[in-house]
Amino acid sequence: MFRIIYILAFCFVNLYAVDDLKSIGIELNISDVLQSYDNDGVTLKELLERANNNYSLQSQDLLVQQARKEKLISKLTFIPTLEASYNYNNIQTSVNVGYQTQNAQLALNFRLDAKDFYNIKQKGVDYSRILFDKEYAKQNIYLAVIQQYYTYFNNQSNLLTLKQKLEQFQSDVDRTQKLYDQGLRTIADLESLKAQAALTEYQIDNTRLALEQSKLMLEYLTNSDIDSIKRVQIDDPRYMLNDRYDIKSLQKQIESINYQNKQLHFFPILNIRDTYTYNIEVPSFVSQLVGAGGSPFFAANYATHQNNFGISVSYQLLDKITLSFQKQSITLSKLSNEKLLAYKKSEQKKDEELYRKALQLALNQIQSAKTSLISANLSFDNIKKRYDANISTFTEYLQALSTKYDAEYTLIQALNNYELQKANYIFYSGQELKDYIK
Repeated sequence: MFRIIYILAFCFVNLYAVDDLKSIGIELNISDVLQSYDNDGVTLKELLERANNNYSLQSQDLLVQQARKEKLISKLTFIPTLEASYNYNNIQTSVNVGYQTQNAQLALNFRLDAKDFYNIKQKGVDYSRILFDKEYAKQNIYLAVIQQYYTYFNNQSNLLTLKQKLEQFQSDVDRTQKLYDQGLRTIADLESLKAQAALTEYQIDNTRLALEQSKLMLEYLTNSDIDSIKRVQIDDPRYMLNDRYDIKSLQKQIESINYQNKQLHFFPILNIRDTYTYNIEVPSFVSQLVGAGGSPFFAANYATHQNNFGISVSYQLLDKITLSFQKQSITLSKLSNEKLLAYKKSEQKKDEELYRKALQLALNQIQSAKTSLISANLSFDNIKKRYDANISTFTEYLQALSTKYDAEYTLIQALNNYELQKANYIFYSGQELKDYIK
């Protein structure tokens, strides 16, 4: 019978010497425990690639596309407008005089406003901010996948531990039943073993449900179906501190507010226009007047070809007070975000220190769990021999058995917790999770 230590030693050769475990008689059966060598199982890297299809990330992609369009639209404001029109008028009066006119116009207009220039700057910054928001959302999804990934293996290890424990109890029940029939064991010993076996079966059912829940959560996060999972480890992270994407996004938000403030300017607005008119048909009385050397007004306004070019400069005289208050309001918003940025940076620095210590603590816990497991196995082997020889009590035997399997599962939890702490450190220190997963 396998002694499930699930130590994953092959996956953690840098942490543990397998020979040290074998030297005390602990047998390693990693492939039976976590499917570490199942070539058909999906790896963590593949799960992260599938996570890009997460619906929330698809939503972020659409927001990025929207921001890209808005950035382009803001640039198009500097393109002059060109309008073509056709006008037809038929005039009838009560004095039985009527006439009609027809003309075609082509109007070019160019507006130069500092607001449009700063709006382009703002939309460009907003586009970068949304890109950072998308990357931060992606890193959050990746972290959630990693958490569920190792939770899955925790549950799987616990399930196999309980199955081994149940197998041991069932074997003890059969042996104790025979001894009881011979009068060598009490009914209390037999019934206690049966109760322990029934309790273990109950725990197995709960663990199966937890295992299925972990698998379903992975399918939910990755938006894909998962048959089997292959366990891999995360590379040891480098100790460094980079700005996380949420901090970069906030920096862009402050920059965007700054350009928003500049759009409330006190500069004049320049407007250039040029309108060309082609008079297709003019009133007959105008033609008669012009032909007779009449008013030059009619000749100018009803000429066949007419071009009107003009430049205007406008300046708002009474808007300064309103703009001043608006700028003060936006400045307060900027200052608020700057305070939030300082808080975020301080928080990240604290998180980096916390998870660096958590990594070191996780390593210490692995070593402690390993030592505990070695002691628990040696103690169980000794007590079992004494129990079989009627030297140790039944209570001592059950306690040693529980301690043994608890130590096995604790070591597995410690190993998986170390991987989780790696992921936490990478995420909170502002590094890319995928850079450490192969």
